Amino acid sequence: VWIIYYPGQAPYDTAQIRSYLYSRGVLPLNLYFVPGWTETLWIRDFGPAVLYGDFGQGSERFIVDMGYNAYGRPKDDSIPSQLARQWGWQKQNFPIQIEGGNLMFDGLKRGFASKRVLTQNPQYTAAMLRNIFIDRFQVDDFVFLENLNNSGGGIWKHIDMWMKVLDYETILVSSYPEHLPDYPVIEQNVIQLRGLLNAFGKPYTIIRIPAPPKANGTWATTQNDEMRTYTNSLIINNTVIVPSYNLPEYDNLAKQIYEQAMPGYKIVMVDSRNLTTLGGAVHCITREVPAPKFARITHRKVTGAQTYSPDFYIFNSCSSTSSIQRMWLYYKKNQQTEYTRVPVYMACPENMGIIQGLLPSDTVSYYLEAVTAHGNVTYPLAAPAGNFTFWFDQAVTTPEVTLKNRMHIFPQPSNNGFYVHLPENNIAQLSIYDRSGRLVHTDDAYLPGTMIQPELKPGVYILKVHSGDQLFNNQLIITK
Repeated sequence: VWIIYYPGQAPYDTAQIRSYLYSRGVLPLNLYFVPGWTETLWIRDFGPAVLYGDFGQGSERFIVDMGYNAYGRPKDDSIPSQLARQWGWQKQNFPIQIEGGNLMFDGLKRGFASKRVLTQNPQYTAAMLRNIFIDRFQVDDFVFLENLNNSGGGIWKHIDMWMKVLDYETILVSSYPEHLPDYPVIEQNVIQLRGLLNAFGKPYTIIRIPAPPKANGTWATTQNDEMRTYTNSLIINNTVIVPSYNLPEYDNLAKQIYEQAMPGYKIVMVDSRNLTTLGGAVHCITREVPAPKFARITHRKVTGAQTYSPDFYIFNSCSSTSSIQRMWLYYKKNQQTEYTRVPVYMACPENMGIIQGLLPSDTVSYYLEAVTAHGNVTYPLAAPAGNFTFWFDQAVTTPEVTLKNRMHIFPQPSNNGFYVHLPENNIAQLSIYDRSGRLVHTDDAYLPGTMIQPELKPGVYILKVHSGDQLFNNQLIITK
């Protein structure tokens, strides 16, 4: 945590701030104070965006300085440059006028902003702005959402006051009473969000969270009124810091929604009544700085009811600026308290972990871990307290019957030498396809029990076998 303090005459010097923090149980470890000449507290808007780049010495963090020179606050506007000098980091300017509170990403595919950015940059068309964002932040798409003009927050119209990306697949959106002027606007934005596909080719999960009223029980209906929000939160490591307003009914419901959407994360509510009167909340006065070394697990989470299979495959990928040494899949079934750890097989284009021997009545909780040269990373970040949970929708047959009538591949995964077991030992036609559907191996007279050695590259394949009048399909994993 870096705390920026004003090096001139400030209401508290760093000794007083440290004393206060230590009295609340904060440890000195990883706590730093940075002198910074500022005019306001909205570090989210004028502060640095920190990205990873290679400037000739391998991957390192660098600062992106976005346009913030239209408000007559040169000290605020200079904070990215001040920090770049103090930290000795590279800095690059971004040619667009946009505040950090109006810029959001899903982590893999898409960025979001309100249409206020269009009026801030009249020299660019919407298509030109979209292409600039896509190119600079290495995303596939960038979406402009309608402004909320009558729900408070002044001229800013920032999306962080009414939406929050929780993970690659999930977006939290405020809900308002129907009589408010901006109700149809936010509902239209929700329709637009529901129509988008995430990086895994599926619609985003949209979770609604009621926006709280002001102290007098009403909601903002004009541009400059107080706009209270629970989406203006900060996700940092395995903790979520959420605004609260001394409204137990609304505050408790907001906490429950976060806990259900992000199981295992520590949800901390912080009184933000003094912030929303100024036009912001927790997210607005904070800015994330990523870890020195990049490591991330990409995985489409498996949750809820699934089609039964005794062997369940967990696909994922991992990227890191340091070498990935190994990956693990942790899972537990039903009332088990301890996780079972099994290896994740590093294949291409996706890694795979296998949970074997499941019954139709099982409920499974799991998480993933990658071990890199510079440390470990999990998905979700709150693991092992946080995990993903799935179960089977129904048992169409008993496990014994299911196993008896299945095709088995062993060993699985294999190193280009494996056997196929069929319910009947008939001569069969065998075909292997890669993930794009291209046929890579065939045998028109395969005899079960004979080793197959197709000399395939490491990866995940589809094995199809015709035996008599039956067709069997299964996934085949080839490792190095």
